[in-house]
Amino acid sequence: MLGAILALLCYDLFESSLLALSGVNTLAALGFTIPLTTAMTAIAIGLSIRTNNKVVKSGCLERSNVNNVITTSLLMSVLIVGFLALFAYASNAQLLALMGSESWAQTNLSNEKLALVSQQNQYMAARYFGWIFLALIWQVNAILRALGHGVLASNLMLSWLTIKSILASLLLLPSSEFSIVAIKALSYVHVTSDLLFALLSVAILAKKLKLVFPRVNVMKSQLKTPKKDVIVVLLQQLITPVSISLLTIIAASIDYAYVAAFAFILRMESLFLLIPMVLTTSIPAIIGSNYWVGNKQRVVQAYLITFSFIILIQFIIAALLYFYIPSLSHFVCKQDTVVTYISRYFIWVSWGYLSVGCIMVYQSCLNAKGKTMQALVLGVLHRIVLLLLFAYVGSQLALQEDFYQGIEYGHVINAAVSINDNFYQGILIGHIVSGLLVLLFLYKNRTLTNSAAHQRNTTTPMNVLNENH
Repeated sequence: MLGAILALLCYDLFESSLLALSGVNTLAALGFTIPLTTAMTAIAIGLSIRTNNKVVKSGCLERSNVNNVITTSLLMSVLIVGFLALFAYASNAQLLALMGSESWAQTNLSNEKLALVSQQNQYMAARYFGWIFLALIWQVNAILRALGHGVLASNLMLSWLTIKSILASLLLLPSSEFSIVAIKALSYVHVTSDLLFALLSVAILAKKLKLVFPRVNVMKSQLKTPKKDVIVVLLQQLITPVSISLLTIIAASIDYAYVAAFAFILRMESLFLLIPMVLTTSIPAIIGSNYWVGNKQRVVQAYLITFSFIILIQFIIAALLYFYIPSLSHFVCKQDTVVTYISRYFIWVSWGYLSVGCIMVYQSCLNAKGKTMQALVLGVLHRIVLLLLFAYVGSQLALQEDFYQGIEYGHVINAAVSINDNFYQGILIGHIVSGLLVLLFLYKNRTLTNSAAHQRNTTTPMNVLNENH
């Protein structure tokens, strides 16, 4: 999945780079939509995470029921996303106004801004329409990975993003003969590619697994099962978009150029968290399968190796960004003001990724073990309570650096300690405290104290699922 997730994140950055050719106002107009489209993607991924966990568990404990689990999960996702899409479409004007788009448009009102607001609304309408297709793509991908068809899942995602990149190049590059107005072009790119690959993904899944539509009574039984875990997982996925939305509002209160910078920052941030994102697609299946068959020693090993690897990789990335982020920012964006904001953001915040990476993976692992409420508490504490608290405090300070520093401490400290604005102390605290919140949950759940002597002596073939994945 490394290549597939890398391609996904690079596409987002590529899309922003193409829009930057149209100017800061175009980037700002897109920036106000990013919290909404991020929420849409998060819900699609959240549903796919729940489906992945259900298929893994069913494969371990009740293999004859896998077909029913898959088909009802697909149907349930379509119904949920369809309802949410209708609601979001009806509330689009209010949602964009909440993000600050209306205030931005009325500041120094011009014909350009009026045109961008119209394109912004058309873009969001198209994204709401294509939301179901996006959800199906992620659902099928999660199902294939849960059943061990990782290569096929990765190839599907790579093909999807390749087509999307080609369409974006044709419609967004000013030198292209097919060039269309920037934000309007994105509407065609997303709807066309998502529709095409949703149909292709479902067709491949049906053929690969020989799926048959379940009987009505079976479907009713599946749909009547408690939906607590589904709701909790969706709430987890909404934590990040809500956090991004509030950060966007805080940023807009400082300078609208921050919002334009966020159109890049949020995409680049995901790219720098590539390794944890990839691990969230594989480690939960490994831990979940071993957890459900009682192979606790494998669970302990997976946690220790994974967290150590994340901390090492994110430390290297943060060190490299400290020296090279100005050059990288100039490469992806040609707007000097935006470049300055991007560079200063990552010089501070990238050190917090040591903590963020571990929390991301641990939340996914809690879901795989059925501990969805604990995962929700962890996410809220990190992204909503602590991150936003320090970000808001930073935004009230005179220097713009302190806004980003507040975000950093929200990621790194995750505890009520005094903020110290010394950069090197921030790095030191990042080393010491980055994993404490995750370790606290691990200790509370006694996850790392389950020795081999206490695990069940299970001879089932599922014990070797670790190696298979």
